[in-house]
Amino acid sequence: MAYLENQVVMITGCSSGIGRALVSAFAASGHRVVATARKTGAIEDLVGDGVLALQLDVCDGASISAAVSDALEFFGRIDIVVNNAGYALIGPMVELEPDELSKQLETNVVGVASVTRAVVPQMVDRRDGRIVNIGSVSGVTATPFGGAYCATKAAVHLMSDALRMELAPFGIRVITVQPGAVESHFGERAARAKKITSQRRPRLD
Repeated sequence: MAYLENQVVMITGCSSGIGRALVSAFAASGHRVVATARKTGAIEDLVGDGVLALQLDVCDGASISAAVSDALEFFGRIDIVVNNAGYALIGPMVELEPDELSKQLETNVVGVASVTRAVVPQMVDRRDGRIVNIGSVSGVTATPFGGAYCATKAAVHLMSDALRMELAPFGIRVITVQPGAVESHFGERAARAKKITSQRRPRLD
């Protein structure tokens, strides 16, 4: 496969961790990058030559549409979209509230589908493009107290498999990345969220 050059790459969840690192890596390789996050203040420092920062909440359809529209207006196309945004809901499955589970699924699964749906039409028109979905080894091997997160990543893996077959006739490749442990604040944020929700949830024992 030929080395990719001068690509326009849109990345979700760039405030920290994998997303932030990808912005720097793509920009350093000469690509143009659309860095997105729910709060643009968290990514303002990433703005530079060839890097555009936009607000994008994967759980908000209007936010997704606006970000994709702005990116297309600024760069003219989106060659690659990296669906990286997500978080981990931590806790015993039997103690998780339905609204917590719904939010986890909405962010980690529906969000991936929604962003992909918004970006794909212009790829279909050009018969070229790449969808990169960030899964996890947790979507292959379940871990105690991480069942909700593991389930969403397993869903991302299988959804990606289906997308790969559906989009291949249009020249669009779908890639799934399944990282293991990554040095970031991901776990700390999950632990803080768990502490907050546990304070308002009645114990089952």
